[in-house]
Amino acid sequence: MINAREHGLAGDGVTNDQPALQRLVDSCGPGEVIYCPAGTYAIRDAGTVWRTGVSLIGEGPAATRFVLSNPGAPTTPVPLVFRTVLQHGAAAERPVADVTFAGFEIDGAQLTLPAYDVLAKGLGMQYVLRGSFRDLYIHDTPATGFGCDFLQDSTVERVVAVHCGRLDSGWEKGGAGIGIGVGGWGAIERLTVSECVTRHNGTNGIFVELQDAAWTPPRGIRILGCHAEANKYGISDWGADGLLVSGCTMIDNDTAGFDVSGQGTTHVAGRYGVVTGCLIDDNPGDGVSIGNTPGGYTVSATRISRNGGHGYRQHNLPGAIRIPAADMVVDGNDIWDNAGDGIRIDGALIDPFLVNNRIRGNGTATNPAAGITVNARVTGATIRNQRIWDRGDPATQLQELTVTSYGELVDA
Repeated sequence: MINAREHGLAGDGVTNDQPALQRLVDSCGPGEVIYCPAGTYAIRDAGTVWRTGVSLIGEGPAATRFVLSNPGAPTTPVPLVFRTVLQHGAAAERPVADVTFAGFEIDGAQLTLPAYDVLAKGLGMQYVLRGSFRDLYIHDTPATGFGCDFLQDSTVERVVAVHCGRLDSGWEKGGAGIGIGVGGWGAIERLTVSECVTRHNGTNGIFVELQDAAWTPPRGIRILGCHAEANKYGISDWGADGLLVSGCTMIDNDTAGFDVSGQGTTHVAGRYGVVTGCLIDDNPGDGVSIGNTPGGYTVSATRISRNGGHGYRQHNLPGAIRIPAADMVVDGNDIWDNAGDGIRIDGALIDPFLVNNRIRGNGTATNPAAGITVNARVTGATIRNQRIWDRGDPATQLQELTVTSYGELVDA
């Protein structure tokens, strides 16, 4: 354990501590831990390039603060820590291994840039092996707050990311509270993101995104017990295989609470994931929005309520894969008081299962809805054991199941 105050860092909020931090990192060997006691550490005009085996811990977000700024280099992004493929040659055979980052705050509010820059993150490392990130508060960064890619045998726990991606127009790369690129380790990436809170971020609260369209979408990623509120998207799967999202809350996110689509940089959507035991409520757009996927997604045992669009919507964004999705499952959900249909199918499906859902009171007085609307070709569907009703006065969900002139139910 190396006390940073004894090695040149002042922590007084005035002295630029970045050069001393870089020198200290460069002098450390594997297994050494840089300990920053309570204080405000000014990190100016340059990010700190990290080394394998070196950890950084503080006394907690309320005590140990890193304040990022660039008064002497106004066009330079200043992450607290970074090590990337393009800038530093990071790779699977040259990872940052056996590192812990814990117990501090990253404040990016003083960073000024002429335009969005994807490197203006709080943490921005690629190819991390056996990394532990926990008890961090990251806020007001111009780009993604926690923006680390290719995390193998790693955990991200109790990270609070607020108002990150503040320079993102909503369509730039990154700009999220927690944004994790995947695929760099091959078909399996063992990563757990748990108990994190993301609020008011530029694009997503949390996303995972395949970084090369030619790579295999990886299995092994879990998002557990997280909260995503007032982002553009709550939680998004842009290219994983078998992503597990469990026990999460997604509320007040502008476009969708939970999203699977080709919106990511490689236009590859996730597939065969599971969303279960979640609360998806009061999002101005759709509650669950899934498309551009070959299929296999399961949404189960989830409350999908009071969203400004449809409760569950299957549809495809332009510019990405638009083949029919096979083997979709919507099972045992409580879907109510959404402004659109409870379940709306706007993208072609093969062998979907819509079973055991409770669908009530969807639609509005000015926009009556159906429990289930089929507005695309659906082949081989199993639709059974729903309860679809409306006890409102006046009722707004006027039809149980409807097939529009653009829809087909074939061999259902």
